[in-house]
Amino acid sequence: MADTSGARMTDTDIRQFFELLQRWCDTELDQFAGLIIPTRYGDVYATFGRERFTETPMDLYERPRAEWLGDNG
Repeated sequence: MADTSGARMTDTDIRQFFELLQRWCDTELDQFAGLIIPTRYGDVYATFGRERFTETPMDLYERPRAEWLGDNG
């Protein structure tokens, strides 16, 4: 179960999150996925895809720091 106490994520937490997200993208993501993630502030909508959505300008994307990713970062 995720810690929902409101404490900020540590660098270790962030690194693990991105490593797991990268692994999920490598192993589970086919073409795209749209997720609704409940938070204490309301739902967050996340879209993942193998292609950039053309209506989203490239400068709105942010690449995670290399040290937060696994071997493929």
